[in-house]
Amino acid sequence: MPGIASRLLLLLATMNWNWMEKTPLPKAQAGGAVALLNGSMVIAGGTNWENDVKHWLRDVQVYDVRADQWRQGPVLPEALGYGPYTQSAAGLEIYGGSDGASTSRKIFSLDAGLKAWKQTGETPAVVLLGHAARVGGAVYLLGGCEDVADLTRCTDAVWKRADGGKWERAGSIPNGPLALAATAVVDGRIYLFGGCSMPGGKLRNHSEAWMFDPAGGKWKSLKALPAANRGVTAVASGGRVFLFGGYTEAGFTADVLAYDPARDSYEAQPAMPLATVGLQFVEQGGRIWGAGGEHKMRARSARTFTAALPLGR
Repeated sequence: MPGIASRLLLLLATMNWNWMEKTPLPKAQAGGAVALLNGSMVIAGGTNWENDVKHWLRDVQVYDVRADQWRQGPVLPEALGYGPYTQSAAGLEIYGGSDGASTSRKIFSLDAGLKAWKQTGETPAVVLLGHAARVGGAVYLLGGCEDVADLTRCTDAVWKRADGGKWERAGSIPNGPLALAATAVVDGRIYLFGGCSMPGGKLRNHSEAWMFDPAGGKWKSLKALPAANRGVTAVASGGRVFLFGGYTEAGFTADVLAYDPARDSYEAQPAMPLATVGLQFVEQGGRIWGAGGEHKMRARSARTFTAALPLGR
């Protein structure tokens, strides 16, 4: 009996995420850069809507995950939305973005102590709505666009920059130009899920998934998503990739999937409390936190959520 009870408890733990809602963002946003630094979730920049007007943000909103409190961090040097980003022990790094009127290739870094921003270089191209991944001492930029309002001007380029080095071309995304995909790193490999493009001027959501091995520079096709999806987001934990929300043919979705690289398979998980695009999560110790996102057209969410990731595979 104890063995049966233990297995039952483990089964329940693997499926019950126990989603909880926390103190909302001071300012609703989507499209910002997100990191977990010194026990705080940092959301830098992004966009929001007020009175049917879109605003591009310099705000840096900092959430103490233990105290369940928000505060303001050092503002960005300029308004930035939709730029790729990574985090490391050194802090948060954002690779360009837009202020709504112009695009930027400037790279800005916030130190891990959340004290100040500094410019640390420029991107090799404008990569709005693209993604960045850090593997060891190198950063990779994947896809992206020159203009957030014109997805015919997107790219399939993959760029690499070793810390302290110059950007160099590292290949191409196999299925062509791509924006709004989900990216995660597992065991030194970069995983790419969904996204969208606009071939011939017609928007197309993607269901394709890929693995890129930086060591050999090779791509591998993975099992496709159950539905074509743009704006889906990802968190890697325990050797799996968890995929959240996005926008499918049916509209905004709250679906959550767990992808297992070893089995090349997806498993449906309990849904999020809110159907949303671009709700980025950070993870620590098997728990995730996220805030904001686009939950309907011409609107942004201020809601904050946390959940315990399921155990095991």
